[in-house]
Amino acid sequence: MSERFGELIAWASSHYDLVLIDTPPILAVTDAAIVGRHVGTTLMVARYAVNTLKEVETSLSRFEQNGIQVKGVILNSIFRRATGYQDYGYYEYEYSQIPNKK
Repeated sequence: MSERFGELIAWASSHYDLVLIDTPPILAVTDAAIVGRHVGTTLMVARYAVNTLKEVETSLSRFEQNGIQVKGVILNSIFRRATGYQDYGYYEYEYSQIPNKK
């Protein structure tokens, strides 16, 4: 990344309480590792029922190899479906995945 990228992050950080930078997956390209060196906190996003445990472990390993500590994981694409059983006086909740729109 250029020196100007670091300047942009410094400027944004001085003008805003929170600056979020979304990068492509670290398994696809190295952008996340490069950007990770310039930021305060790195979070990883994994998609429920799409990303495998092996992919998550490999991604964490790539961050570690680049000296970047991942401080948390966001698990997305989880949808809660509620069904009610009024005869029994309670509700049951279950999680399911909504098919991807393509």
